[in-house]
Amino acid sequence: MKLMQPDMRPWTVADSTELYQVRTWGQGYFGVNEEGNVILQSPEGGTGKVAMQDLIRDIEQRGYSLPVLLRFSDILDHRVKAIFGSFGNAIKEYGYKGRYRGVYPIKVNQQRQVVEELVRFGQPLGLGLEAGSKPELLVVLSLLDNPESLIICNGYKDVEYIETALLAQKLNRTPIIVVDRYDEIEMIIETSKRLGIRPHIGVRARLSTKGAGKWVESTGDRSKFGLSATELMQAVARLRDVG
Repeated sequence: MKLMQPDMRPWTVADSTELYQVRTWGQGYFGVNEEGNVILQSPEGGTGKVAMQDLIRDIEQRGYSLPVLLRFSDILDHRVKAIFGSFGNAIKEYGYKGRYRGVYPIKVNQQRQVVEELVRFGQPLGLGLEAGSKPELLVVLSLLDNPESLIICNGYKDVEYIETALLAQKLNRTPIIVVDRYDEIEMIIETSKRLGIRPHIGVRARLSTKGAGKWVESTGDRSKFGLSATELMQAVARLRDVG
């Protein structure tokens, strides 16, 4: 049996970078400099780099105590543009006739500063927001005033939720009420008739095929959310009946 010889060479910055997988989670925004300190940088390269250690020292010198939460707006801006750019390139390459309508679910991070900055960065591109509840919808309506940006209305829906989404159309917003359960169709029809507003409706499909991974049990025919193929056909027929 051959014994493995220990690696006696000096530990290097490259070894630390590999050990902590900085290139994987850093996505080009973070790296390690020659001194072994984590740095913030542009994925496109360039000379503009900030050592996190220097940034922390500066924060302490200003009289703030640790720990602190650091948020880098430029990363949000760059990610929004990168996503829209990637879809734009794919649309051009494959001759797709539609357009990409990006939407940020605010449940991912409800911090006001984050959502406000995403709205600001995404405004020229038409970035929309997704609400998963009535309170979230009210937040979205207070932040998003671009009619080109979609407001996706998901989650549990009662009459008040649907009323709020429909009335948003009178404020020059573009809400899409996503149907998760078949019985929501009738609520939408009745409420829209009462208010005299033609709704924008989306439908969540419940596919028979099962996925894989952590959420495999929430996919397939036993999924709690979405309309089956039969319900989809019934929904289309019902909506055609009411015009």
